[in-house]
Amino acid sequence: MALLPLAVLALWLPDLDLPLGNSDDGRLVAFSGLHARNFWEMGPVESRLGARVDPYVRPEFDVAPRTDPPVEAVTYAHHPPLKEFLSIGSAGLLGENLPALRVPIFLLGAATLMFMASLLRACDLRWGPIMLAVGAMACTGFFYVYGRLGVSFSLLVASAASVAWLLKSERPSRTALLGTGVLAALAAMQSWIALAGLGLLAVWLFASHLQRSSDSRSGSARPLSAAWGRVRDGWSPALTAFTVGAAVGATITAAWMLYATGFTELSEQVGVRVGNQVTSGEQSIRFTFGEFLSRQWRFATEELLVPPWLRLLLIPALLAGSIDRRTRVPTAITLTVAAALTFGVQQGAWIHRLWNFPWLVPVTIGLAALLDGVRRKLPGCVRGAATVAAGAVLAITMFAVATGSTRDRYITNPAHLGEALEQVAISPEVARAELTWTGPGLPAPRWVSYYLDTPVWELDESRLEEIDDSDIVVVRASRVPDFFPADALTDPLASIGDFHVISAASLSQ
Repeated sequence: MALLPLAVLALWLPDLDLPLGNSDDGRLVAFSGLHARNFWEMGPVESRLGARVDPYVRPEFDVAPRTDPPVEAVTYAHHPPLKEFLSIGSAGLLGENLPALRVPIFLLGAATLMFMASLLRACDLRWGPIMLAVGAMACTGFFYVYGRLGVSFSLLVASAASVAWLLKSERPSRTALLGTGVLAALAAMQSWIALAGLGLLAVWLFASHLQRSSDSRSGSARPLSAAWGRVRDGWSPALTAFTVGAAVGATITAAWMLYATGFTELSEQVGVRVGNQVTSGEQSIRFTFGEFLSRQWRFATEELLVPPWLRLLLIPALLAGSIDRRTRVPTAITLTVAAALTFGVQQGAWIHRLWNFPWLVPVTIGLAALLDGVRRKLPGCVRGAATVAAGAVLAITMFAVATGSTRDRYITNPAHLGEALEQVAISPEVARAELTWTGPGLPAPRWVSYYLDTPVWELDESRLEEIDDSDIVVVRASRVPDFFPADALTDPLASIGDFHVISAASLSQ
């Protein structure tokens, strides 16, 4: 089983120093880089414990170019902080470079496969179905692209596995209890869905122990009708360790976010995310639920994010996981938090493909249950051939994802922008530039601030008078604005693929 995480790491390792481009990888890792850089340059207090992202100015604050932004406009703390803390620590040890930012999240992503295998084994599934199900998870485009980013569900799965193993022991060791608490604390610091999932895992622990206490008494005269009696019978040392760990992690998360951002901004962000209005530049649209569903399915069917064979197995897998008594609880918990993220905060899911990534967990659990059921029904002489055939399909899929159009679209092509910015980062033109402008099709360009160390604004025709000839402009050749001169891209500072970096003086010729 250890070979699968190692194989995934082998596929990811060449991208340790992949330039940051116009992709989720580029945007998220660039933010981590800015957090880490500001922490070590400003210190813990001025950087708000690493929440500052200077010189990037968040566009929602409508700060005018060439003015000093308020601290709130250069601070970002809308998510639990574990990924940023890992980046800060790794940059402190390995220096300010891209491998330092990616090493911890690559390791965490690969470990997710081990966590999933451990959870499935604790559910008493056999190793053959487990390896095939976890292999199916690993070879999806979703995992190849987003599993490496250090966000979402890794530690939620680890915590679920820890709980499942604790439930198999009458008297867990102190080491097991300590490990459970530590995992719960880290999970509470990783993502919102992990925080939500921890609450459901605590309910699982409580209900299981309550049932075990009821069975052990079987006919005892003492009734369980009193609420306190049920709490006492359902509580356990395992639940204490788990709850304390989750509380510690949640407290650290809340303290960091409130210290860096404040309650008002966080509540406003929640209001935006749960709505159905999306704003881009000066345009704003409201989407219907039907349009939302259509867009989510389009996300899932792009390239090999969800391979065609897995699309056919989605419903059967979820049904199998929900029906099988061994997997129905972890399936229900992970399906609940995945659905809550997608349907509860629709504005975020409309924008980010990443928000559908957690669906991979209940699907994988269900797929393992489905394969385990199929295995029991197959004649012994057929099982080996079927396993080899399934393994071949997974290997072919992984090869296609890692070398084909899925990688090109989500990893390689967007990184061309980072290559161009790396070329000009030490140029005299950038040294003179006060700020950078971006053209259409370049959302949340945090990578500009990471590479060029300048603020960045979106360029439209109404802002031409605000541009100085010394400024830098980043534009896509496929989406050149109509108001650009015809020869604006003829002499770029750097040009790779669709991305051009030019001097603003080119617009005034």
